[in-house]
Formats: sequence, C-alpha cells, structure tokens
Amino acid sequence: MGALAVGRVRLALVPVAALLLLAGTACGERSEPTGALVQSYPVTVQGASDKTVVDAAPKRIVPVGAGPRSILKALGLGRRTVTVDDTLVGLQLVDAIRHAKPDLIVAAGETDPLDVARARSATHAAVYVEPGGSVGNVVQAIGDIGLLTGRAVQARRLTARIEAKRAAVAKAVAGSPLATAFVDTGGFATISSRTLLGDLIALAHGKSVAGTSPEQGPFPVKRLLQLDPDVYLATAGSNRTLAQLRAHAGVRRLRAVRSGRFAVLPADATIAGPQVGEALEQVARILHPE
Repeated sequence: MGALAVGRVRLALVPVAALLLLAGTACGERSEPTGALVQSYPVTVQGASDKTVVDAAPKRIVPVGAGPRSILKALGLGRRTVTVDDTLVGLQLVDAIRHAKPDLIVAAGETDPLDVARARSATHAAVYVEPGGSVGNVVQAIGDIGLLTGRAVQARRLTARIEAKRAAVAKAVAGSPLATAFVDTGGFATISSRTLLGDLIALAHGKSVAGTSPEQGPFPVKRLLQLDPDVYLATAGSNRTLAQLRAHAGVRRLRAVRSGRFAVLPADATIAGPQVGEALEQVARILHPE
C-alpha cells in the first residue's frame, strides 16, 4: 500500500499475531473445500442484494468497481476477467458490459442498482453484488466469489490473512484509550461510521465523530470544534494538507491540527478488497502511535 503522509506523527509498528486459520469464510450454501478439490456446481451465495446462482465455473467475469477487481486478481482469475470502463454510468456502462459477454458480473456495493439490473437483463449473466460496508462484509465477499469461481481454497487463504491482521490489531490496541477521529473526504465532507473506513476506525479502537448519518456537504466547522477529535484523517483524493488546516481560521484551533495528529490515507485504504487487513493496520498506527 502507499506510504502515509503524516504531520508530526511517529507511526509505531502494530505487532503481528500468529496466522489464524479459519475453517469458513463465505455465506454460500455449499461448504468450502478443505484441500485441492474440484469445485462442484451449482453454487448459490447471498450477496448484498439477491442470491447468485451459477451452474458452472464462469469463464468470462466482468468486475465493476475497484473492490471486485482486486478480489478477482488476488484469486488468480486474471485470465477469466474481462475489464470494462467502470467509470461509465447508466446505459453506457450497461452497453460496455453487454459487449464483454460475461457469464458472471461482480459489482461493488456502491454500483447503481438500476445499472446492475439492466446489465443482468442485457447479458443474462449471473450477478453478484459485493457487500463492502465492513471488514466482515469483505471477508464474506471474498469467500462468496471464491465459491462462485472455483477458487474457494485461495479465498480461504486470503480471508485467513485478513482475520489474522484483525486479531493482531485487536490485541495491539487492547487497553489503549479510545481515539476519536474526523475523516475529511474533501471540502470538510465526511463519511458515515457505517462505511468500510468507519469500520476500520472502530476495529482500530477509534470512533468517527461524524456518527452514523452525517449530512451531505461540508461538516459544520462549529460542530467539529465542539467534537474536537484526537486525530484528523484525510482520504487520498481530498487534497487536504496539514498546512491548509493550520491556515484555516476555524479548524486550526482543533487539538489534532495543533498537535499535528494528521494523516492522509493511501488510495486503496477504502477499497473493499483483500488489502483491508493492511488498511486496518495503518489506521491503527495512526490512531495509536504509541
């Protein structure tokens, strides 16, 4: 993952725990193989929307979103993956997916449901919508996609790594005081604590001060001053810097800004993919530098 840009924060290494080998990861209706076995079909799993059923191993898989792309790559499915320009929306996206002739579409949770429905109708492909609002959801998605594609064993290895890092972080921050944080996605807009990044903060023994349902647009500076978080986080695309905050007449009074407890997260820290374990470690280092 990319390096963190940190203002006066010395990042300590989070201890690495022993790898936890978990027996099951996915919510599919078929048990995961325990060795190098041939996947049997049909397979049914429950994603973020409807159930997904495949009768055979999909040969042409179209990912829509960074999370699905990273999962398919990590599962070694590059040769079966057909990429499209998923920055497109509406009928343009649907047309691009139709031309790819997929038998399985794997879409990120934030993909427009109407686009997903239209793509299903245009291609008659199976569709799996990734649940990505928490680390647990990502673990489920990796397991589900592994089952659908005949890569259940590889999926279990990926999810075991994530679970090991989650356990290591929990052990490292146990007993530390709760660290409050504000996340700036640009122009003082923020995130809900129910998002993947909000879950990473919670698992790292932190609390997103914006809560579960912040309003659209800039978070009120007056309210932010009242909350006075311990740490100020900025997402990679926010273009936020510590110098900007210290030049701002209002927020420069924040404790986090005065002390320099500011960090810019790498671009993939909010992607619902196999790297969430590393993202969790990085968030924990920021919230608990000791």
